[in-house]
Amino acid sequence: MSPIRLSDLAFTLEAVLDQAFGQKAVWVIAETSDIKNYPDRGYCFLTLVERETGTPAAGTVAKMEACIWRRNYHTIRDFEQATGVAFARNIQLLLQVSVSFSPVYGLRLEILKIDPSYTLGNLERERQAVLDTLVREHPDLVWLEAEQYITANQLLARPAVLQRVALITAPNSDGWRDFRHELTQNTFGYDFVIDEYLTQVQGQGAERAICAQLDRIQTSGVPYDAVVMVRGGGSQLDFGSFDTYQLGLAVAGFPLPVLAGIGHERNVSITDMLCHQSVKTPTKAAAFLIDHNRQFEENCLYLRDRLTNITRDAIQLTREQLDAETERLRFVMHNYLRNRHTDLTEKAVTLRHLDPANVLKRGYALLLRKGRIVTSVTDVKPGDALQIQLRDGLLDTRTE
Repeated sequence: MSPIRLSDLAFTLEAVLDQAFGQKAVWVIAETSDIKNYPDRGYCFLTLVERETGTPAAGTVAKMEACIWRRNYHTIRDFEQATGVAFARNIQLLLQVSVSFSPVYGLRLEILKIDPSYTLGNLERERQAVLDTLVREHPDLVWLEAEQYITANQLLARPAVLQRVALITAPNSDGWRDFRHELTQNTFGYDFVIDEYLTQVQGQGAERAICAQLDRIQTSGVPYDAVVMVRGGGSQLDFGSFDTYQLGLAVAGFPLPVLAGIGHERNVSITDMLCHQSVKTPTKAAAFLIDHNRQFEENCLYLRDRLTNITRDAIQLTREQLDAETERLRFVMHNYLRNRHTDLTEKAVTLRHLDPANVLKRGYALLLRKGRIVTSVTDVKPGDALQIQLRDGLLDTRTE
């Protein structure tokens, strides 16, 4: 067989592929790898691969080079906006591609479209599988009630004041700065004691690092009121560490209330669903602590005012009752004294009438024997000396 020139072989392959795929678009499922993105130039080169089990560590079944040219570069932005997932390595995508072959540059796929619904469906299926496993393997920590996931952490009693907090975050991150700034600048002047447990919070292995910090907090012996996890910035793909079985289990069964403010705007992670309280951002996590303590203070102020009002009303009522009783006592005493005065006056008149001097003035006389009034004839014997007391003097006499 006579050899042919390389160009002839290349042109033949180009013709065959053009006949089979020219002017046609094909939908393929593939995983991204080796991305070289040039946003300022408006194009991107990458490798598409298929693995045996769909994981980065598995064997590669197929591999092809691909590109996104300027005319379709907006598909990256459209995909990220629709899914909240960064266009990065190791994502399985549903892509519309055209096949081209260049005798100089070889075989290449041009990506025309990316279907966001496929990616969203995959993420949701993976998340649901984790939740189902948690409910099945740890029903004492996670269970489904009225289509809502309930966890032991959610049912923990929240302290009246959240002041001593264990903070899990990345060092010098936007989330760390936003959280600390919001707390220190609170308008109510509340003081917080924040112990930092700095660690990786996104990327490969982040869930293990976060779980290790949770273990440190639990064994520290410090009486924390709550644990706060914050993460600022980053892509939705980096957010994936909060969707794992390991972290979900650790949060669901943690013995202290866990507050998550992990900086996402669209999807709700497994950590959000299973923790004690979830908010959108680190700033809102700090605001939650402030608002919680403000509510306690307002309750105290309300009780203070209520106690003040009740005490004032009780004093006023008691004063009114005392005034009424005083007036009643004054009236009773006045009547009593008036009646007693009348009685005394009558008795004085009677006594004046019964006064012997006054009786004598009315023509009566007293018979005296040895200075004593004689009241009976038996008290007098014949020959006794007697005196008769009249109004104006005594008369001596003797009995016969």
